[in-house]
Amino acid sequence: MRFFIVDCFAEEKYEGNELLVVLADRPVCDREQQAIAREIDFSETAFVLGGRRPNGGYDVRIWTPHREVPFAGHPTLGTAHVIRKALEDDQSNLVTLNLAVGQIPVRAHGDSLFMTQNQPEFGPTVDPKMIADVFGLSPADMCTDFPIQWVSTGLEAVLIPLASREALARATWDRDKFVEYTRELPACYCNHLFFVDDGTGQLSARCLMEDFVEDPATGSANGDLAAYLLRYRWFGSDDISYTVSQGEDMGRRSILRVRASIRNAGDADPDGGEMGSATYHIEVGGKARIVAEGDWR
Repeated sequence: MRFFIVDCFAEEKYEGNELLVVLADRPVCDREQQAIAREIDFSETAFVLGGRRPNGGYDVRIWTPHREVPFAGHPTLGTAHVIRKALEDDQSNLVTLNLAVGQIPVRAHGDSLFMTQNQPEFGPTVDPKMIADVFGLSPADMCTDFPIQWVSTGLEAVLIPLASREALARATWDRDKFVEYTRELPACYCNHLFFVDDGTGQLSARCLMEDFVEDPATGSANGDLAAYLLRYRWFGSDDISYTVSQGEDMGRRSILRVRASIRNAGDADPDGGEMGSATYHIEVGGKARIVAEGDWR
């Protein structure tokens, strides 16, 4: 099987988030897919299962070293990049992935790719003091003008606004308190995206995951963040465009470009009530770089 190693949301090679993409030209059972993902030990590995289907999409499954996930951002971006290069002869500006969460379109704009994420779900809010205790911060490090909230556009994240870039750099797990926290909150909080706004239309972010691993670029969580920013009118607009710098604190600089809008917001509760007939359009994009390819035996 041909494989590719791709750096996703990377301005240059050896930046961004690493991904293994396998073009499966033979049957690959769940057990083998999981074993390959564990062998390479990247945060995710993607399998393209055959060619383009009658619905226009490519069947893709995504695995962490420990389990399958229904959607993840950088595997969607990187897999679409490989499909364009290896299967579409770089001719198509639209690649559709058939994922467990449904069809996800990825469009090329210049040298970047943008994926369209699903409509958001807004879940419970979390006590800022609890988050501060769990991640080695103080209540003063929290941006209390906005809630800490669970949001999903296909893969959930807890979105945590911080008061300063310095606080962002200090965030880390208190392992014992984190285990207790996950027991108290039965929902699967797989990503915790901390972010700070520098006031220039660029955000800085870090994503701390449930297996005590930091993610250098998290497309799914940044799609969640876009929905959150629109819901609470962070930028004071129903149409927003900004960049996110992620991974700098771990030496894997990533740049994510976000374009999003909301229509028919109605009389939304600013404290997190139902959005009624609101419709979101969320695109998260960036550059992808193939750094290696070969045969998986």
